[in-house]
Amino acid sequence: MYRGALQAILSELVRQDRLLVLDTFEIGTPKTSELLAKLVQLNFENGLIVTAEVDENLFLATRNVPNVYALDVGGLDPVSLVAADKVIMTVEAVKKIEEWLG
Repeated sequence: MYRGALQAILSELVRQDRLLVLDTFEIGTPKTSELLAKLVQLNFENGLIVTAEVDENLFLATRNVPNVYALDVGGLDPVSLVAADKVIMTVEAVKKIEEWLG
């Protein structure tokens, strides 16, 4: 049931054009200003960022940004996906989710 819920939620995010898949999403330093600059370029105000592996700089930078959260694939859950207005995922994260759900 858990896998089915994730599949349904991801399908709905795609259908509503709320899922953005990027090759990579990295920031060089754990600075909130660097993260905000990148989010402005993507027109991303609030939501969830999902990466394949833990990115310490990204996680530290998101702590100070209200309504923006970062998770790795291991920490992904249906509640986080449903609560997010928009979701950014890396290609590697999508591949790991596909392997896990497939």
